[in-house]
Amino acid sequence: MRWHLLAVTLLITTVAVLVAIDTAHADGYRSRTGRWDFTVQMRYLDSQSWKADGGSSVNTNSDIGWGFGFGYNFNDHLAMGLDIGWNSPTYDATIMSADTPGTSRQVSAEMSTSTIHLNLLYNFIAGPITPYVSAGIGSTYIDTNIPSGATGTSCWWDPWYGYVCYGYQPTYSSSRFSYSGAVGVRWDLNPQMFLRASIGSIWIDMSHAGDQAFTNGRLELGFSY
Repeated sequence: MRWHLLAVTLLITTVAVLVAIDTAHADGYRSRTGRWDFTVQMRYLDSQSWKADGGSSVNTNSDIGWGFGFGYNFNDHLAMGLDIGWNSPTYDATIMSADTPGTSRQVSAEMSTSTIHLNLLYNFIAGPITPYVSAGIGSTYIDTNIPSGATGTSCWWDPWYGYVCYGYQPTYSSSRFSYSGAVGVRWDLNPQMFLRASIGSIWIDMSHAGDQAFTNGRLELGFSY
């Protein structure tokens, strides 16, 4: 909770300072209207704990991931974009047995996640520095990396190497509905490049554990054309 309050305080302070700077630099601003944005993203995912049906529980650790996105600016304020991102947090899980009530096993592993979201973004100021809010909806793929069956083998004829085989391990994985919201600040460094920073949450439908909220932050380097 203290981390959240500190983040909000820093964000509000930053916005106040940047809005003041924005007023002084508005004359050199190039409109975003009708322009495309491309961003490379560093994504922070905060730790989270939740319980599921049957008494099983999961504790995930914080993680730094990455992503990229494309967006179109309808005008200086309203934009829409598509973001794709990846995180690989480690986790500890307590899995309760359905066959022998009262018994459980411990699992520690690294899950692989990927999220694709369609986002709507609103910039409050038609200038080089502006606070903004965004909301997104899409899907999150989660691979627990827990084996779900026996190891298999796949073989094929490669055009360069000939007959090739490799082994693979099926794991428990699923694609889940997710949605997100965030507040942040955008700074157009020049007509072709900008920085964006935000903090928000992503809610993932965990089926038997309900919707779980994960706090996340982003730092983005963007290019406009």
